[in-house]
Amino acid sequence: MRTKTVTLNGKQVVVKEQKVKTLREDVAPKLFGILEGAEDIEMKDIVPHLEQRIAEFFPELSEADLDEAYPSEIEALIEAYIDVNFGGLKKVMKPLLSFLQKGTSTPR
Repeated sequence: MRTKTVTLNGKQVVVKEQKVKTLREDVAPKLFGILEGAEDIEMKDIVPHLEQRIAEFFPELSEADLDEAYPSEIEALIEAYIDVNFGGLKKVMKPLLSFLQKGTSTPR
C-alpha cells in the first residue's frame, strides 16, 4: 500500500492508497458529486463547497485547518491523493494515449 505525507496548516496528513472496491463504491460517487451542479455554484460559494468536499476525503482535517491552509498546501494534498491512488493508472494511460494518437494520425 502506497502512502504520502503532506503538511497542511502545520498538521501532518497521511494519504493512504485505497482499495479498488473503495475507489469504485465510495470515491467515484464523491468525485461525480463534486462535478455535479458545480456550474451552478456562485463564486462566493466556491471555497465553502470545496472545503466541504475535501473534508469528505480527509475527515481528519477540520474546517479551521482548511481555512488556515495555503492554496499550495491544498494543491499538494490533492496531488498526493491522485498520485497514491491513481499513479499506476497515469503510468499506463500516458503510453496508451500516445499509441492511440499515433494510430489515428496514420494515413490509411
